[in-house]
Amino acid sequence: MAFEQARFIKPDIPFVHDYATTNPAPLFRRRFSLPKFKRATLSVCGLGYGHYWLNGQSVTSDKFTAPVSDYNKTLWYYSYDVTSLLREGENIAAVACGNGFYNETFRTSWNHNQATWRDNPKFIWQLEVDGCVALVSDDEWLCQPNSATTYNQLRSGEYFDARLYDANWVNADYDDSAWQPALVDDTPPRGTLRACACQPMVEGAVYPAVNVRQTGDKRYVYDIGQNISGYVRLRIQQTAGNVITIRYAEQLYEDGTLNLNKMDVHYPDSPFMTDKVTCSGEEFTWSPMFVYHGFRYIELDGLTAPLPLEQVAGVFTHQDIKLTSTFESSDEVLNKLFKIGQMATLSNTAYMPTDCPTREKLGWANDAQASTDQFLTNYDMDRLLVKWLQDVFDAMREDGALPGIIPTGGWGFDWGNGPVSDGILFEIPHKLYLYTGDRSHLLAALPYFRRYLTYLASRADPADGLVEFGLDDWAPPTNDFKSRTPAKFINAVFWVKFVRIAARAAEFAGQASEVEAFKAEEERLIKLIRECFIAPDGTCTIQEQTPVAMLIYYDIYENLEPLKKQLMRLVEERDFHHACGMVGLRRLYYALNKCGLQEYAYRIITAKGYPGYRVWLDGDATTLWETWQPGASKNHHMYSDFMAWMMKTLVGINPTLTGPGFKQVVIEPALIPQLSWVKGTQQTVAGDFAVSWTRDGSQVEVLVTIPQGVRAEVRLPGGRSELLERAGEHRFSVTLG
Repeated sequence: MAFEQARFIKPDIPFVHDYATTNPAPLFRRRFSLPKFKRATLSVCGLGYGHYWLNGQSVTSDKFTAPVSDYNKTLWYYSYDVTSLLREGENIAAVACGNGFYNETFRTSWNHNQATWRDNPKFIWQLEVDGCVALVSDDEWLCQPNSATTYNQLRSGEYFDARLYDANWVNADYDDSAWQPALVDDTPPRGTLRACACQPMVEGAVYPAVNVRQTGDKRYVYDIGQNISGYVRLRIQQTAGNVITIRYAEQLYEDGTLNLNKMDVHYPDSPFMTDKVTCSGEEFTWSPMFVYHGFRYIELDGLTAPLPLEQVAGVFTHQDIKLTSTFESSDEVLNKLFKIGQMATLSNTAYMPTDCPTREKLGWANDAQASTDQFLTNYDMDRLLVKWLQDVFDAMREDGALPGIIPTGGWGFDWGNGPVSDGILFEIPHKLYLYTGDRSHLLAALPYFRRYLTYLASRADPADGLVEFGLDDWAPPTNDFKSRTPAKFINAVFWVKFVRIAARAAEFAGQASEVEAFKAEEERLIKLIRECFIAPDGTCTIQEQTPVAMLIYYDIYENLEPLKKQLMRLVEERDFHHACGMVGLRRLYYALNKCGLQEYAYRIITAKGYPGYRVWLDGDATTLWETWQPGASKNHHMYSDFMAWMMKTLVGINPTLTGPGFKQVVIEPALIPQLSWVKGTQQTVAGDFAVSWTRDGSQVEVLVTIPQGVRAEVRLPGGRSELLERAGEHRFSVTLG
């Protein structure tokens, strides 16, 4: 078992709870000897973040480990094959630790400085050689509490003094005689150590600066041309003692200065997205070790002369997930949207789906619930979501309540939660089953389903049986930012969704009586919704797009036609623009599909003017934005589900619950007249699919490619349907009336 003999160790210094601008990253070293060996494996967990070296060589290119968690519940660790880094005889191990989420010292709106897990950075280490423990973290390690990284706070910035840095500190011949013994933590973190199976964060693409503008005395703003999550890479040589202040932003004012869109108001005590480098007089290349930011623009203040463009770059950091789909069409607007959606999604993978890489870097559950389908359609994000599902389990209180952000230091149980957010508990295991065929996550979640549904029932209003707490249709295109759809309606519909998923989990668990109880609860809730929100003529009593779309999407109706006509009217009245927040927009496109109105969905996605995605493109967006109004974050994924809609509707590849894991699929491309051609591919656990179609007048040629061992029902206009079971290409000709 990993870490049986190891202990968490940390610097032997007092823990300072309050914010301070001096907060060095501690360094650790340990000399050790090895006999001749064949294989070596290192398991390590650094809190908040750790960097590791053996014999002067970095153990891994992974970034920002250990992965964020509720450190009182789970401590994630990675294991590495380090055989090639070790040698027979003398060896040297070195570690640098940063604060990460583990030790956030400053006040913010989310109170992570009040987290009960906080302490000085620390790590636990176990090196196994040929199956035997060879080196563990203990009091024989040496520590230097002060380092050239004089300050590091993930959601603030990092300061580095090149005058204090000795690159030789990771090597065996470094003189560590002045270092002190490390302190074994006698009150170690309470969380259970768990191996992390999800992909690590890594450095991805590097974006060199494309232009520079002087905005003040010794101050220059560099544009890298793309909004990303990550950090700067500088190659710099300035006078010893010269301090370069590095600030980041996603937008500029007209005069070229940074526009933070008031996101810094959440940080009253500390700098926001600010790094500092003190120069040594020698040339060096620098990037932060323990922080990342969200930015397109980099301000360098304090330069004696502007740096050449080739010496300034942005490094894109994200989890090492792969894009599993491709989409192209005759409409360049769709193509651009798909691309910026990809960038926004990648920018928000940080061992959890974050809201943004700027203001918060938090696992907002409502945002993720709106994007889970898109995540699994377009990326190999199943391992990330499995990791985060454990964090969701850890976040649940004994009474079944969940916070709006996961993990949390305690904030989010009184605002930002409710079914719109809490539904991530159900969404992740359900969608993992649909996309991979793995039912184990539904089974693991079943006890948590039970607790949450009991909690949800306890929040019902005795007067009408409905639940009102939590978020509603968040971030609609309204001047006051308020939803026109009551939370009671949204929560009731989500409640139906939850019991349906719980019933499936109970069925897999062989709990027949529980399945019947969940189905009875579903019937009760649907009856309640119809009584409260559906008029005698079959329309929704709330004259808004979101509730009508939700009723259609979740099949809560007796007759589709009245709701279809109502939804058509509500879209047409808006001149084919949406009037939804994140809850409604996620369902609107598919509700229109059910009504045979795929053209309406296309027109909404490509509409000119406010509110719409074209406004973002016209604003030079390179990622998706948070709101339809000016301001706020410019790198959000919560409105990204159109990417899944493109793949499911325009390309037409749809997984099914009758054959989860793409064993049985429905291929139904929407051959809408606005497009002359579409092509897309999707890599799945069952193999690779491809669909393309090309229009020539009234004739459309459709090409479908399926992998071995799957059944694909191809549905084409005019009620035409064909079942495919042979792997390879299949061609169809369609004549449109």
